[in-house]
Amino acid sequence: MSYIRRPGLGALAMAAIGVTVAASSASAAKVPSAKAAKNISVVYIPGLTGNPFYSTVACGAAVEAKKLHVGFSVQGAPTFAVNAQTPVVQAVTARHPSAIMISNDDPKAMIPPLLRAQQAGIKIINIDGDLAEKSVGVTNIQSDNLIGGAMAGQEMQKLTKGHAGSVLIEDNAPGYPISEQRRQGLINYLRKHDPKVKILPIVYTNNEVATAASDVRAAAAAHPDLIGVYTVETNNTQGALTGLEEAHLTGKVKLIGYDTSAPIVAGIRSGKVSADIVQYPYGEGMLGLRDAVLAVQGHKIPREQSQPFVVATKANINTAKVQQFIYKTSCSA
Repeated sequence: MSYIRRPGLGALAMAAIGVTVAASSASAAKVPSAKAAKNISVVYIPGLTGNPFYSTVACGAAVEAKKLHVGFSVQGAPTFAVNAQTPVVQAVTARHPSAIMISNDDPKAMIPPLLRAQQAGIKIINIDGDLAEKSVGVTNIQSDNLIGGAMAGQEMQKLTKGHAGSVLIEDNAPGYPISEQRRQGLINYLRKHDPKVKILPIVYTNNEVATAASDVRAAAAAHPDLIGVYTVETNNTQGALTGLEEAHLTGKVKLIGYDTSAPIVAGIRSGKVSADIVQYPYGEGMLGLRDAVLAVQGHKIPREQSQPFVVATKANINTAKVQQFIYKTSCSA
């Protein structure tokens, strides 16, 4: 489920070698009135607390809120689940902030509580995951995950030098549009540009690092021609990194991850993670906060907005350009 405008092949080719794709955001040029924003309050509800991506969204929003003198807070649950996020939305709605920024845990199940919030006059800003019902929310801000997956496919082709072999994809669970797009982007790219590669059946790990590690070991044992592993969430990347080490295949089998964490950044620096597709959650947070204020002030906001990517590798991980994309566990990090 992707409703974001996608750049053409030229932009994709640039992105895949580490040049960011420009954000598609008409509202980014608008500047809210700080004087008129003083009585505005915004609450960010992350997919779960303690996650580096969502923490970085909150950091970007907090910086923008300080500039605009807007009240800002974060309230979330420690688990990624509808039955955990729904009570948070209900509690926040009862406090009646001016706007809610939210990273939805489910595109359908979160419609009813957010519709009630919207009907109460609260502006809804969807961050990194839209709802199936487009009338709920004034905007959706997220990276185009089909493009991110295609970038991973192009990187995999480059790293494996077009050799024949098998590629394993690890995901958390079926049925999530964002991760489905990340997988499909890589699959589509390799089928078109590197048909010698065999895509193995997708492995689901339930977001367990240990399961991701054991599944990589099992795939390596069952498929001696394994040349690549693509992991579409941080825990799977961390687990795959361990699995390849235990199978003595680090560097021989190319590992491409999606999103970052401290262990993944360390893996990129050491070369154990061959490449990583990195989004820009800090920018999503800044833009989301700004759009929340603009919406409360009566401005029209584009319904779909994208943010850029960068491909992080051992060669560029320490550059200033890539470092601005790296996710944070705290705003002082």
